[in-house]
Amino acid sequence: MTNETVRLPVSIAAFPYLQDHRFEGYAVYPAVEAMQTVARTVKEFRPETDITATTDAAFDKFLFIPPDLKKIDALCSITLLANGDITAVLQTKTRVKKAAFTRIKEHVTVHYPRMKPKATAYRPDSLSFGKKNCLEILPGPIYQELVPFGPSYQNISEKLIIHQDGVIAKLQAPIISGAIEKTGQLGSPFVLDAAFHTACVWGQRYSGVVAFPVGIEKRIIIKPTRPGGAYISAAIPVQTNSDRLVFDICIYDDDNSLYEMALGVHLRDVSAGRLKPPSWIIASPGKL
Repeated sequence: MTNETVRLPVSIAAFPYLQDHRFEGYAVYPAVEAMQTVARTVKEFRPETDITATTDAAFDKFLFIPPDLKKIDALCSITLLANGDITAVLQTKTRVKKAAFTRIKEHVTVHYPRMKPKATAYRPDSLSFGKKNCLEILPGPIYQELVPFGPSYQNISEKLIIHQDGVIAKLQAPIISGAIEKTGQLGSPFVLDAAFHTACVWGQRYSGVVAFPVGIEKRIIIKPTRPGGAYISAAIPVQTNSDRLVFDICIYDDDNSLYEMALGVHLRDVSAGRLKPPSWIIASPGKL
């Protein structure tokens, strides 16, 4: 059996709330929403696919959203692998200026394994750093200076607790028209996105870099998060070299019921050094 690839058209509604998700002043389609777009397309094409477990997700290129755009015309390239796995890629076509051809840009790649990957979660109430002398940061400074997103994406709801060993935060899944319909089996796109913010804050404090997610090794959804729900995320750094940070993220509700795991979340500076953390967040040597 050989691999088989199909390329399906995808129309993405550019709802106004997406303008709040920004990079260097420009709105970009969130990686979590892109994964949802890919999952829905794969599920429609192959209904038997388990879209709640993914591996080797890669966020390759930003998909920018101009403020006057009403919809994004995209493609989803789906490859059925010989071993039963599926790889799907969200793409767009771009016409090359002064040329008579178009170029395909790949934005997000997601792999759906035939066999669900095994993973071990941890409970936020068992994390020892939560009992140590930690820094607490309110959402206001986070979204004013560290992760400057608009209101729709300001979903760290209470003070963030940060230590060299990890970050714990309470998150709120907002109720926003246009986003509610996207939940499905993957849940609210805002919850994992906000958990990414906590890892970004950790990177600014302890690595001195403004790092954004560029991939996830494993993502397993046990229960979908819901609009209006309150959750707790714990992000634990597992690799912190100079050019890449890697975190394990688990998301729970207030009763410590596990909803989602994103293990091996890779972050790096995608601004080529243009973005710098404010001096107040950077930990001095020996400081927690």
